[in-house]
Amino acid sequence: MEKFDILFPTLNNRHFVHPNIEMLPRRAVLARREHYFMLDSIQSLLDAFPEGAIQIREGAVLSANAMARNYLPELTAGAPLPPCVILPEGEETGAGSFTARDICYTYSCASNRDGQLLLFRPAPQTALTGRQLTGALQQLRTLLGEVMAEVGPATVPGGEVPAADFSKSMHRLFRLIGNLDYLDQAAGEAGVSFRPVTMDLAGLCWHTVRLAGPLLREAGVALELKSSSSSMLIPGDPELLQKLLLTLVSNAARESDGVRVVLTRNRQANRALVTVSGSGGEPSGRQLTSLFQRGPGNGLPLPGQGAGLGISIAQDIVSLHRGTLLTQWGKGALAVTIGLPTGPLSGRASVRTPMAQRDGGLDPVLMELSDLLPSSLFGMEELD
Repeated sequence: MEKFDILFPTLNNRHFVHPNIEMLPRRAVLARREHYFMLDSIQSLLDAFPEGAIQIREGAVLSANAMARNYLPELTAGAPLPPCVILPEGEETGAGSFTARDICYTYSCASNRDGQLLLFRPAPQTALTGRQLTGALQQLRTLLGEVMAEVGPATVPGGEVPAADFSKSMHRLFRLIGNLDYLDQAAGEAGVSFRPVTMDLAGLCWHTVRLAGPLLREAGVALELKSSSSSMLIPGDPELLQKLLLTLVSNAARESDGVRVVLTRNRQANRALVTVSGSGGEPSGRQLTSLFQRGPGNGLPLPGQGAGLGISIAQDIVSLHRGTLLTQWGKGALAVTIGLPTGPLSGRASVRTPMAQRDGGLDPVLMELSDLLPSSLFGMEELD
């Protein structure tokens, strides 16, 4: 065996001489040198990448580029990934957003031969993109056309307007206007009104499923809830979190005959996890990532798919709660997981389980699910 005075570069650009260099055959030394130089080249490429990049193996940080360490200085090789980030299960592809140090980041994660590669960057300010505005205006014109078509016969002697059809159109119209108003507030200096209290997330989930379940059943969609705990305290805004949950359930029910809500607790990360899933067509990794991109060119929503505002609203509500949102495909279902910090807001804060609030006289559950429900569930008494 020959002795080679070879330096082995490491990922932090330090060098060392292998301690057993004299015991290594020439072929092993050359192979190991090639391996380390390859890792060094990969690190150089990652450092030049314009987004934060983290290589992860079994939930721990394997390496991180300069941009990632700038965003998250606590990143350390060998240490667990920060709890604010939720990883897709197994070899699934996922995309979402998380909040760290009061900054919201969008991220995507995919498997590779070394584990998982996570790319992230600061999320743009919540605002309507050209794609969303065009989709919203398109849907608004459609809804106004439906209302006018229903009101028109009432002006003709002997004409009749089904009250339920008119009420459903009004619910859909107010829902769209409410979503546009939310995003307009989110883009303003004052932002959305955020009133957190210590609340029971399990109670919110049970209450919402109890209200929405019978309604969705009439639309041919089964809604079920599975919770690992009868009570789970978090600091949160009850009205915003109910809107978030109804938005996710509504989106899942569009392409599915069954929606499942699963509530669990990650005690190690001090996070409550809510996963909403429903069967449907498998999206590509590019489609998952584009959900969180606010630039032009992501394509208009198809008729019947809404205005494309729901995911932006969900992302903003999660960010206000300093939580994490992950969208992933796996086991025949598209799933959205929300991670929220657990614990009381303050030492002696009162505990609240939110009840349904009426916005402008309209039931918020009916309003959020109005695109899915049959007209027979709507009545003019809601407009009183």
